[in-house]
Amino acid sequence: MIIDDALLDDPQALAICDTTSMLVAFAQAGAQVRLSAAQVKSSLLTSLKNEKPRSLVILGMGGSGIAGSILQAVAGQTAAIPVLAINSDRLPAWVSAHDLVVAASASGATAETLTSTSEAIRRGSKVVAITSKQSALAKLVSDAGGDVIEIDTEGRMPRACLWLLLTPQLLIADALGLLEFKPSDVEPLAIHLDDAANKNGPITDVDSNAAKSLALEIAGDFPMIWGTTSWLGPVAYRFACQLNENADAPAIWGVLPEAAHNQVVVMDGPFIDDSDALEEIFRDRIEDPLVASGMRLVLLRDETETDLVKKATDEITDMSVERGVLVTTVSAAQGSLLHRLATLITITDFASTYVALITGVDPGPIPFISELKGRIA
Repeated sequence: MIIDDALLDDPQALAICDTTSMLVAFAQAGAQVRLSAAQVKSSLLTSLKNEKPRSLVILGMGGSGIAGSILQAVAGQTAAIPVLAINSDRLPAWVSAHDLVVAASASGATAETLTSTSEAIRRGSKVVAITSKQSALAKLVSDAGGDVIEIDTEGRMPRACLWLLLTPQLLIADALGLLEFKPSDVEPLAIHLDDAANKNGPITDVDSNAAKSLALEIAGDFPMIWGTTSWLGPVAYRFACQLNENADAPAIWGVLPEAAHNQVVVMDGPFIDDSDALEEIFRDRIEDPLVASGMRLVLLRDETETDLVKKATDEITDMSVERGVLVTTVSAAQGSLLHRLATLITITDFASTYVALITGVDPGPIPFISELKGRIA
């Protein structure tokens, strides 16, 4: 595989190769927060404060479904009621009129989400949709008397609409008392995302750009991505999926400590590159751009790791290097949990796109998924 390092220092060339403007979409995360928050009516939030649902169930698939997984991880540890993200066309048998269901779909045309939402309506659940205006999902929920929060994707791929879909869910969760995210928290989050995008965007040099540096480290490798806290699980999952969709690259994900009881054994398997790890670190990819794929452990770490996980992660890092496995660590910045999460998502979203571009892949098109949807429609 050829790695074109020089492309990262040429913002104009990056833009030309990025035909669907994925880099621009990720840079607009802060704007997405502001725009989608403005679409959440105060009357809806007020009414939800009086609701006492047995659980919060979030429906969504693919790039639209990850928002629910993040909310489940962030709110689920301390919430007084269960928060469950469902990425399927089937609802658990227990979901009923006692539960609040949020259906999230950027396109509003996802078959699985339409099916599970229809079933929630049939069972009498209160349903709120977060979706595009005049979409099939918007009509389904509106016709059933539910609430619709309209978003404008502006032609973006669902995986580039995370904050359009997540922000309303955060406000809903706050109204239910599941976490703290008031309307007054919207602008600070948006500003934080703007700053993170500036630091990791195309115009910032590699030496000062965490996303570009990460892309250079993992391009051409097979990343095994682990989060070291429960809320980092969805971030690891999203990063793997972004590499899959944006870069056409394989990646697997996991969460510690569970990964230490199964996935870690891969370090003794046949997929490990036998080349000298130290030699790889100092290799000049401009003079020697041909890269042989090997396993790389990518650790997403945070200051809230338990002592047990911290010790295990440190030991796993040492043991992996001893076996010739390259290890990359990305640590969350300081700040609130949501801001730390936003930083890591920004870095990994940009990094996945840079990996695509420097390996000759246009990060937008997803022909396999498009063909599959056509075949099963």
